[in-house]
Amino acid sequence: MSGQRIILVVHTNNLSGDTETMRIISARKASKQERLIYGNC
Repeated sequence: MSGQRIILVVHTNNLSGDTETMRIISARKASKQERLIYGNC
């Protein structure tokens, strides 16, 4: 459940700037797959 919440937060912040998104991804130590997914959004 929490994973889905993080995705929503990432998508919301992605509108503001990729820097914020990368900070969140780095903070939760996302896998390479997740980075690719968010990077393609």
